[in-house]
Amino acid sequence: MKKENLLASWKEIASYLDRDISTCRRWEKTHGLPVYRIDEKSKSSVFAYKDEIDKWLEDKLNKVAHQRNYLSKIKWQKSLYFIGPTIAVLTILFFIVLPYDPQPADFKIQNSKLIILNENGKELWQYDTGIKNFIDENEYRSHFQIRRKNPNSPFDVLLPFLIIEDINQDGKREVLFCTHTQDRYGGGVLFCFNHKGDQLWDFKAGRKIKFGQRNYSSDFWIRGFLTDDLDNDGRHEIVLISNVVGFFPAQLVILDTEGEILGEYWNSGQFSDLALKDMNGDGRKEIIVATMNNEHGKASLIIFDSTSVNGSSPQNNPKYTCEELETGSQICYILFPRTEVDSIEHPQDNITEIDILDDDRIMVITKISTIIYIFNHDLRLEEARLSHTFKQKYKTYQLEGKIEKELNEEACRRDLMNGLLYYDGKNWTSQYAMSNPWNSPEK
Repeated sequence: MKKENLLASWKEIASYLDRDISTCRRWEKTHGLPVYRIDEKSKSSVFAYKDEIDKWLEDKLNKVAHQRNYLSKIKWQKSLYFIGPTIAVLTILFFIVLPYDPQPADFKIQNSKLIILNENGKELWQYDTGIKNFIDENEYRSHFQIRRKNPNSPFDVLLPFLIIEDINQDGKREVLFCTHTQDRYGGGVLFCFNHKGDQLWDFKAGRKIKFGQRNYSSDFWIRGFLTDDLDNDGRHEIVLISNVVGFFPAQLVILDTEGEILGEYWNSGQFSDLALKDMNGDGRKEIIVATMNNEHGKASLIIFDSTSVNGSSPQNNPKYTCEELETGSQICYILFPRTEVDSIEHPQDNITEIDILDDDRIMVITKISTIIYIFNHDLRLEEARLSHTFKQKYKTYQLEGKIEKELNEEACRRDLMNGLLYYDGKNWTSQYAMSNPWNSPEK
């Protein structure tokens, strides 16, 4: 027997089991803890072997279920003597033999239920949404935890519907989960649960609102959300975009970790993508939102200071204006020009993707025309690229007689560069401008 396997006293045995000596003595008498004596006298020096104690713990594991059934049949007042040792054994089994992880890490969707799992795949808790036409697990899986490219569409992104992370820095992971239905009606709620499954708060996206003479319902669906420490205070904020089902009003909100609204902005055109980036080096992240503007039928890009998000998009036509909302607080609002290609396919275009490049430039792609625009960190346009998809579509429509002239790529890029419109706070202008100027970027 190797010396390192030997425990030569009650003190060493108790230390090995992380219990006091009296408890270990009791376990010898009541639970058969394998302890040996140099002679048969009760006060003789004792010794034990680590591998035998480890085997004893394994045997106790197999008996835990039977002990629990037994304990449930006897009264607490008459079983205190037995419960103490049993709890101690269970504690050892949980924390030495079978470590238990109470932290949320993964999920399953079963019918209308969200089931939260730990790292080992063990169920921690579940929440029943009560929604009959709930989207399935595969769709939630593609919208889990991070913003990612859509594998079924080359110029599209999937924003999270479900994020598990410690948003309030308390050492425990919260679960942020928004409900989605197959027809987009009856969902649109973001829930926040703590690691134990207790609901901390919920937020219902959208509300009844009037633009022009039309009243829009509160049937909003959540396009997705991101979490980040926007103001560098150690706690995360939640940035969420949602669209009314079938029409144009769209809502951007910033929530704190308690579910309180820190900022809210409305746009006359549905949102499609979202990015967070400190663009001017002031320590706060700006919010960049991809959208369209229905009044102009054009793809649009909006940039916000995360500490000032309110009001609504700049509009001229009363049909697209909400009288109850003030002028928007956006730093910059940009409209993108139409092309022969997207004008044939749809009366409106949209920005479908925002990418922050390694050199801090911003790349956006229009949905229908698939034109690629690249801005510097000061939101000045540096380049407009014609994608292969755009060139192929252009050639096809030309052969079909829908476009008359040959594609002059250089002239097309020049027209796109010159066709950009900025809102200067009062009017649209082809000159670079900001609605609410910020400090010069420290780049």
